[in-house]
Amino acid sequence: MGVVSALFVIVLSFSGLLLHYSPSLSLDNRFLSSTALLRWYAIEVPEISSSYSSNSQRASLIGDALYFNELRVPGSFNTLVGMIDTEFGYAIATENQLVLITEQGELIGILGSLVGVPSGITRIGSDLTGELILDRSSQLIVADLDALTWSASPHVDTSVQWNENSQPDARLIASIRNDYASSLLSWERLILDIHSGRLLGNLGVILVDLMAILFILVATTGIWVWSKRRS
Repeated sequence: MGVVSALFVIVLSFSGLLLHYSPSLSLDNRFLSSTALLRWYAIEVPEISSSYSSNSQRASLIGDALYFNELRVPGSFNTLVGMIDTEFGYAIATENQLVLITEQGELIGILGSLVGVPSGITRIGSDLTGELILDRSSQLIVADLDALTWSASPHVDTSVQWNENSQPDARLIASIRNDYASSLLSWERLILDIHSGRLLGNLGVILVDLMAILFILVATTGIWVWSKRRS
């Protein structure tokens, strides 16, 4: 009983110390990419919901993550409606934002409602002169990224080349899904589940409860044996 309880005390103490210093160790921002652990937690990696290409470069959305080729763009995103090449790199459009990114995949900035980006964007494209056009519920808007102005477009829909949703190749899909999978299970969650016994489900919780009873028995019998020897 003493040996078994000692092993559990070591596990609980070590995991408790790690959780105590979790902010300093950034355990909530460190993730595991183990396929076996993801299966154990029944965590499923979602499929890529939308993907657009421009000049052999590609933007893809999986879950709440936006990828430029194989690079994850900082931030959380709910939609992706297109990508257009610009003089500085690329403009990736969501429903209410424009994500500006260089050809090397470096984030320049994210434009939103604070600079007048309209909401309800459904498509992004360009006309014959290279102007960036946003489709907002059948209302075409010319986007001037230098002056940050948004004005009604005189063009008709047929005169705009719209960026269309397309399927990435299998290699890119696998790379994006593997990278996204590595951000689903943090070290903090794993250590917390080890500490509480939840790593083994309900059985683990019951086991920790039994160990707590065992600790009490070992401590009680130890005090009793000590008192008998003294007497």
